[in-house]
Amino acid sequence: RAFPDGQLLSRETGFGKAYGQPPYIGYDDTGSAPFAFTGSVDSRLDAMERVVGLNIGGRSVAYPFALLEQHPVVNDSVNGEDVVVFFGGETLSPFSGALTPDIKRGSNRVVGSTGVFEPFIDGRKLTFTLQGDEVVDEETGSTWNIFGLAVDGALAGRELTPVVHANHFWFAWAAFNADTTMRTVEELD
Repeated sequence: RAFPDGQLLSRETGFGKAYGQPPYIGYDDTGSAPFAFTGSVDSRLDAMERVVGLNIGGRSVAYPFALLEQHPVVNDSVNGEDVVVFFGGETLSPFSGALTPDIKRGSNRVVGSTGVFEPFIDGRKLTFTLQGDEVVDEETGSTWNIFGLAVDGALAGRELTPVVHANHFWFAWAAFNADTTMRTVEELD
């Protein structure tokens, strides 16, 4: 819905599997080990837990999806830079089962997704909260989507500046960011 003109490049993957049949079915079962990884796993989370990770000014931080399920909007500061993390959506795991050929919900579980942004519009810092199922800024009452777009209110049509981030499995994020910090529920409550 956010990218109605998006194009699928090819359903011919070259991997000998039909499109929608991922090669790593079950890979994100949080109780399993990453079968394609031979390094040691940081024990702060299960290896296959999902996190959103970002690096700002040489500091890396991870926000576990389990934390974000409890706190879908996080106003934070990383290395002195203000950020806001949004969590939600109906993003399906490509690893938990087979998708039907037209990419409908097969046996795949909903894992959600994230957006990370600078919380400023025209130099004015905004503070975001969850009101019901909607992300709203306290300053103008505008409603925002996970893409950082104001969809209703005084700021409708305005966009937040994205912060480079990515959704990862914990083992992969921690392997490449050994000094990462991880946000906890206690920090946010």
